[in-house]
Amino acid sequence: METQNRIFGWLPCPVVFVSTVSGDKRDIMTGTAMFVSEKEPLVAVSLSKNRLTSQLLEEAGEFVIAIASTGQEELAEKLGGMKGSEVDKFKELAIEELTTTEGKPTVPAESAAWMICRVESAQDVHGYRHVIARVVEEMDLGRLPMVWHRYRYCSLTDL
Repeated sequence: METQNRIFGWLPCPVVFVSTVSGDKRDIMTGTAMFVSEKEPLVAVSLSKNRLTSQLLEEAGEFVIAIASTGQEELAEKLGGMKGSEVDKFKELAIEELTTTEGKPTVPAESAAWMICRVESAQDVHGYRHVIARVVEEMDLGRLPMVWHRYRYCSLTDL
């Protein structure tokens, strides 16, 4: 990593799984998300345009963000290194799935929480699709969330 970018490691960010489905295709990837507005419930995600998750998200106009919980480090690493265009990640990794709402993308069962999101706007910048989405449904699953800080996974606990 270049020295000028190392300071980004100081910005803690949630570890999330972005799950998408369109027709008979589905995908899930490791990513990060941030809230844009609590009042409006808007979140932002950034996805590589050439990945299946991004393509399915564009087709469906919606997706699910699952907030990773402490203990899902291995899953986050494995998902980050796989291409959905080559393999069904859910089957390949034998991910135990939790249904959010019938007909919506599923999430890993041990996640901390999930949010069903509807795309409000998207902008392509240098090979990435930056998406602002409205949270239309959510569920807290009662587990501690995991964050990425200083280039490692960390537990997030109440102080």
